[in-house]
Amino acid sequence: MKKILIFLVLNSFLFLNNCGYESIYSKQSGNFYIKNIEVKTNNEINYKIKNRLKNFSNSNSKNKYDLEINALKSIKIVSKDSKGDPKIYKMNIKVEVKLIENYRVLKEINFEEYFNYNNISNKFELKQYEKNIEDNLIEKNVENLTFYISSIK
Repeated sequence: MKKILIFLVLNSFLFLNNCGYESIYSKQSGNFYIKNIEVKTNNEINYKIKNRLKNFSNSNSKNKYDLEINALKSIKIVSKDSKGDPKIYKMNIKVEVKLIENYRVLKEINFEEYFNYNNISNKFELKQYEKNIEDNLIEKNVENLTFYISSIK
């Protein structure tokens, strides 16, 4: 049984390695260049988004944009237990973006991602879990934004 499993894993690796498979975001740059990213509110989420967007910017592209970003995070209680303590939370990250080309607003777009999660009695673990959720939601919003910008023109 182990030999068959090892054989299948090795064959899968060789097949995927030689078939030309490449993930969508592996090139790390898009068909656009972001000249300037302005954040409207000073919070950590805006700066994380700004830093991640720089990875997709391609300085050789003809499509050059400026961005204004305003991201907001909210955590709401979705459900409580019989004692009235929070049982389920909902984290929501909304990103408002103005896409600017040649000093005029080309598009105003909003992206929103959310995730429901259970409360954890250990508050340190809960904060770590929330940080992971936040990073994942930011990554989803950045992917949606880069896909949208790439599809323009």
